[in-house]
Amino acid sequence: MNTIEVSKKGEDWIVKSYIYRIRFVASVITVTVLPIVITGIVLLKAAEQALLKEKEQKLISITQQLDFALTKDYDELVIELGLSGASREDKIKAINRKLEPLTDRIAAAHPGIGVGYYAAGLDSIITYGPSKEMRLHVGKPIGANHPGRSVMQTRQIEVSIGEQVRGNIMNAMIPLIRGDQVIGYAWANELMTNIDVQLAGMRQGIYAILGIGCVIAAVASGLVVHRLEVILAEIKSGLRKLSFDLSFRMKKLDGEPGEISGAINKLASDLQTSRSHTETIMDSMDSGVIALDQRGRITAWNYSAAQLIGLSLEQARGVLYTEAFAGSETFRNILSETLQNGRTIRDAQWLHHHHEKGTLCLKVSTSIWKSPMDEVLGAIVVLEDRTEWKQMETRLAQAERLAVIGEWASSIAHEVRNPLTSIKAFAQIIEEELPKEHDSREYTAIIVEEVERLNRFADELLLFSRPSEEPNVPVHLLQVIHQSLKLIEPGITGKQITVQQAHENDVPLVQASPELLKQVFLNILLNALQAMPEGGVIQIGTKREGDYAHVHVTNEGQPIAEEHLLSVFEPFYTTKPAGTGLGLAISQRIVQAYGGHIFAENLSGSVRFTVVLPVRKEGGI
Repeated sequence: MNTIEVSKKGEDWIVKSYIYRIRFVASVITVTVLPIVITGIVLLKAAEQALLKEKEQKLISITQQLDFALTKDYDELVIELGLSGASREDKIKAINRKLEPLTDRIAAAHPGIGVGYYAAGLDSIITYGPSKEMRLHVGKPIGANHPGRSVMQTRQIEVSIGEQVRGNIMNAMIPLIRGDQVIGYAWANELMTNIDVQLAGMRQGIYAILGIGCVIAAVASGLVVHRLEVILAEIKSGLRKLSFDLSFRMKKLDGEPGEISGAINKLASDLQTSRSHTETIMDSMDSGVIALDQRGRITAWNYSAAQLIGLSLEQARGVLYTEAFAGSETFRNILSETLQNGRTIRDAQWLHHHHEKGTLCLKVSTSIWKSPMDEVLGAIVVLEDRTEWKQMETRLAQAERLAVIGEWASSIAHEVRNPLTSIKAFAQIIEEELPKEHDSREYTAIIVEEVERLNRFADELLLFSRPSEEPNVPVHLLQVIHQSLKLIEPGITGKQITVQQAHENDVPLVQASPELLKQVFLNILLNALQAMPEGGVIQIGTKREGDYAHVHVTNEGQPIAEEHLLSVFEPFYTTKPAGTGLGLAISQRIVQAYGGHIFAENLSGSVRFTVVLPVRKEGGI
């Protein structure tokens, strides 16, 4: 009886094992084949949509070509043909004779496509190409529910699929707008039977690929399952031994399973070197990562954190955060919130004064550092450098602000100019009527001189408000720079000022107004001269960085206060008693109009202004 029970248990185990193998094989095949089928269905739908979309775009493009080709409206064609008093039918025939060659040419260039024009005033199809097949429709109105009427009413391009004049078609229609009037519409259509043939061919190809893929996947899955069954027992045996002895190494298996055995053999050594690997990963991160223990001492500090903060790990390891960041109350408060109150911080901002890079805008996020047993070990801090992003945000805000001020400046300049002209004229009249020796002639001269000064100021306001009205042409930056240097030569003579130039061999072209760019460089160069009353060196360099050309103008002298590096480009900001504060603001407006910007930065013993302009694209206008 016991022997029978043992035998029965063995049979049950074999049956269960067999069922398990069948289920496993079926699962593998399903997991392998199902994604292929789903992917194929999705790709088929996407391909169908793409084909229909491509057809729509093609038809719309042809209608736009028809719109462009119709250089005169229908009334002008009637007048040109001398048929102003002719009947509706005669006008339709005459216009058809005029336009039929055009639509036939376009239809011939796109086989299978029907094109034509509809006149709203004549409520008739004027021409329909190819005319050999479609001439019978000329002179007929479209139905009341035809989508062409909706196109003329809404003035919007429309693509419609359904039964229309030609049959079941995809029809793209564009309103013909001349002046403020809709004179009709143009269309380009293709029979849906042609499109369906293309769709059917595409479906057959995809179905064939799917079928072959599924068969290959099923066969490959069966082979993989068989191979896994052979090696599974050996892997299980090796894992059991490794659970007791990490020094044990499994023998290397052949083929792909050899990678598994190799990975398992590497597990013990990986555990020993995990700390080193973790540090390597941290040092490869762009974000700075700092680890603090419960007492607030720095225990880990990656390379990016050292670069952002300006301290090495050797200097920071084991130091309390209150000592390491004694100069930054903001950062200390953030760390304190996490360490002492257990509060996670997200996206806090810290303005850190770096001893080499200046002020950096850092995004700070903190989280609680816990062990696998959920024990609190300290805090993890992640730092991201958002300085460049912040600068871009600031430049965008400045550009918007300058645009508003520009509108205001334009209004002021126009309003001021007229009374100034009158004041100047009356002052000159009074001066002419006064005797030559009269004391009041001195005052009239002052009035005229001040009016001229105000007129120049008004001119600057107008240039500030509308910097982009000059025609844009391809500009050689070096030519503009050399012309600008010629203009400041009288100001350099006798002042112990030296100009040094360093340009790349292949300075790219930019699309701009040469005169306005000359104004930009002249303003920056004059600013540099005024910053060096005792003389010095002005360095000018150009280079290409990606799709932008950079022109650097560096002058020796006192640095600009960090908080004023952006303010110098604000209108009316000046530190000079006789200045208007519009020079650099105008320059910024001009450069922004061409898609670039200007920024100032302090270097060691000098100040550098950089003009950034987009490079002219090859073949650009």
